[in-house]
Amino acid sequence: MTNRPRGRAVLAAPATALLIGLTGCMGPSASQAPAAEAADASDWGEPTGTVEFWDTNANATLTPVWEGLIADFEAEHPEIDVEYVGLPNSSALQKVDNALASGAVPDVLLVGNDVANLIAQNALTRVDEVFESSGLADASDPTMVESERGNAPDDGLYKVPLTSLSDVIWYRTDWLAQAGLSEPTSYDEFFERAQQLNAPEENRFGYAFRGGPGSMPPMFAMTYGMSGVGEFFTEDGQATLDDPANVEAFKRYVSLYGSVSAEADLTNDYPKIVAAFDGGSAWATHHNLGSYQDHVKALGAENIAGVQPFPDEDGVVTATTPAISGLGLMAESDAKAAAWEFIEYMTTTGNSSWAEAVGQVPASLEAQEAPWIQDSQPLREIVETAEDPKTQYVQLPIYLPDYASICKTEMEPDLQAVLTGAMAPEAFLTKYAERFEQALAEYEQYAGR
Repeated sequence: MTNRPRGRAVLAAPATALLIGLTGCMGPSASQAPAAEAADASDWGEPTGTVEFWDTNANATLTPVWEGLIADFEAEHPEIDVEYVGLPNSSALQKVDNALASGAVPDVLLVGNDVANLIAQNALTRVDEVFESSGLADASDPTMVESERGNAPDDGLYKVPLTSLSDVIWYRTDWLAQAGLSEPTSYDEFFERAQQLNAPEENRFGYAFRGGPGSMPPMFAMTYGMSGVGEFFTEDGQATLDDPANVEAFKRYVSLYGSVSAEADLTNDYPKIVAAFDGGSAWATHHNLGSYQDHVKALGAENIAGVQPFPDEDGVVTATTPAISGLGLMAESDAKAAAWEFIEYMTTTGNSSWAEAVGQVPASLEAQEAPWIQDSQPLREIVETAEDPKTQYVQLPIYLPDYASICKTEMEPDLQAVLTGAMAPEAFLTKYAERFEQALAEYEQYAGR
């Protein structure tokens, strides 16, 4: 698939490389964490008492939603009290690490892509058996569940999916209507529309490019979406990042910069691409569902569209796996039975309300049929794409302890070098194919995957 020699990368870095945390400070390496056995709920006792829940993404909008759902839960379960602790996202991970170091942990934790870090520290309970016996396995989106299993070295389930956050191509339908253009149904048409609607002399660009912080998720999504390559690693540990099809797709993606985007997009982060799109200076951009409510508020739902990767000529859609937000049962919890009741409630009865509040796809299969999902074009399309048997998902290796570090501190500045012409696209992809192969080899050697 690539032009490089196949096989495992040479272990050039010491085992201590695994101590680079996925999201910051990290405790014991995965090599010190043997595969956990699934918890036996029979020794958890009665579901009564106090459950301490830490929300790791607290803000003025979402905290009241949690508080309302907790009040509903407590009304149905008067024998359980839930203590809500809201942690702002910017400081949450450091506080969680400090809590793990001191032993003052909550019972339930809202967990995102930092799950590998927590598993490596033996912080989470493996809940496979209780997930099955409670009926949650039959009620939950299987794609989300399998995605979560892929993030664990033992393929265990360490957090119960709550919602998924898919990457989305956003574009302005009102601009198309004003120009008398049809909506794109392929990448060829998407690039053509971006060029047709590009008018820099009017400060209107075809695309708002994310060249600054957070630039890797759209790069992965657009590159694999266009190439159709369906895996990040082959079975023998070869990274596909520099597969010839990905090289061509990546070149096409970076060609958006400077041709149908502003030169200033080189340093664009999330607030800047949203400001450009919502403010009327860009026809399209790429971000996840997290900006959906901002777009609706600024432009109106009728004036925007959010689409998954466009299908190839055979109807196959190649998407990167969505980020899964879920609830983790802490291993040191003294109230596991009561904590599980809360987790089960939030991933079933409360799931639709929470997912609607955050504008994400609910994990509950029943909630996915809710009217608000069907009324939302981006969410409806994401659900339909997931149900299409032709859709293939590329599992990004967020389970690698140094995945975030590679993306943030290494790839982001090098992508800017590609955009400015200081680094060849082929060199970028080959460099990071080898870098991820090295990270995978270290992970498998020291974590025993």
